Amino acid sequence: MPTFLSSLLVAVSAATLGTSGTWDLKAGEQTLFRIEIKEDPNGTIATWERPERFQTDGESFSKISGPTVRRQSRNVRPIGSDIEIVFDDAVPGSTPTILRLHPIDADHAEMSFKGAPFEPFPLLKAAEAPSSLGPWDSGRSYVPTVNRPTNAEMTAIFEADQADRQNANIDWSVIGPADDKRRGRTKQLLDTGALQSGDDYYHAAFVFQHGSEANDYLVAHLLATIAVARGRPDAVWIASATLDRYLQAIDKPQILGTQYTIPENGPATQEPYDRALISDAMRKALRVPSLEEQDKQLKQYGEKASPNEP
Repeated sequence: MPTFLSSLLVAVSAATLGTSGTWDLKAGEQTLFRIEIKEDPNGTIATWERPERFQTDGESFSKISGPTVRRQSRNVRPIGSDIEIVFDDAVPGSTPTILRLHPIDADHAEMSFKGAPFEPFPLLKAAEAPSSLGPWDSGRSYVPTVNRPTNAEMTAIFEADQADRQNANIDWSVIGPADDKRRGRTKQLLDTGALQSGDDYYHAAFVFQHGSEANDYLVAHLLATIAVARGRPDAVWIASATLDRYLQAIDKPQILGTQYTIPENGPATQEPYDRALISDAMRKALRVPSLEEQDKQLKQYGEKASPNEP
């Protein structure tokens, strides 16, 4: 099934539905697609400008090549507040592609492909004199600019989680139940789809990594992974730390070296720790200190835990 788009034409008022105008799918400063929707005596007409060839997995666009092509739709019809667009592929005999356009407000809309397992792509109302599409680099991937809202309640939960850990003398008999409550509410927000942005998932990862069960750390690891995918590259560290915590919780050695234990009577340790599985090059990519740096940190922890020499 094609994973691309085109244009529209039929007797329905796009102005009434709030979709008239020119809409751009952006990837940073680059414009990947442009859809123009307007009225004429025959009804609603739309055109679609796009690269001649490209691939998409729903998250990014790659292998973009060829000139900009301009398509015009065969059919359009309203479905609720949306417009459904049917357009013919340039290759004769190919299955038509069906596009749905959903207006959000005067300057924002969403575009989706019928039958494709993708989240909707974000569209922005174009400027009065929009720049031309391209040029594109066929060797790189383009990630559409997505402005996902950050949940204010999730931010407040995260801030409370962090504030509880700023005191010099932490009363864990108080913090533990508060952590449980915050984690329970965060799960409710996740289950209802209330969390969308990279910040949301970053905050949720910290809340879950303060759990006490193996599955808490595993969920935190997945949340951090989503945070990275949604624009929080600094979440790679919490993704690493929660992986190590999960491994420890299931009685396996950590593999990155993010976890230190400082017992009351005994030296600081990272054990059990499989130092050979992951290279320092991979640790660097994950923003984890090298083995040499970890050894220095371990020594410092040991010095802090040891009584002063007379």
